[in-house]
Amino acid sequence: MENIFELNQVARILISIVAVVLILGPAKADFNATHATNPLWTPHARFHVVWQVLYNSCVSLVVLYLVWTPSSEYLTHIYLALVLNYLWGGNFVLTLIAMPLFDGSLADVNGIKPFRFTIFGTEYLVDTNVFGCVILMSLNTIALFLVVTP
Repeated sequence: MENIFELNQVARILISIVAVVLILGPAKADFNATHATNPLWTPHARFHVVWQVLYNSCVSLVVLYLVWTPSSEYLTHIYLALVLNYLWGGNFVLTLIAMPLFDGSLADVNGIKPFRFTIFGTEYLVDTNVFGCVILMSLNTIALFLVVTP
């Protein structure tokens, strides 16, 4: 078992990076005047954003436990950790697709500004949430390939 636990060290690190970013990123972005203490939001909406961030953080702590605790079920733990990370990304995409149903938006006027990229003289704006989701799910996918590829 020890050998298999050591085998996928890079995959475990990548899965952990995703989990840690899912703990720290939303807490930094949402526990402030743009979200959780935003006076323009209803108290119930603020309740839900705090609940969501705390829930996601707890799931990420479970991911870290699964990835770093030696177990005879190590590969099962790794796959479960990967699935939990993918559930976050999948739910983000589903919410993005469903935004027209509830008049949602990726950002508030007083929220975090999009990333600006200039490629061959053309400026592109990319929402920070979309950018983060793409990066994190890419890291998770690289970890998946490292686990399934001998």
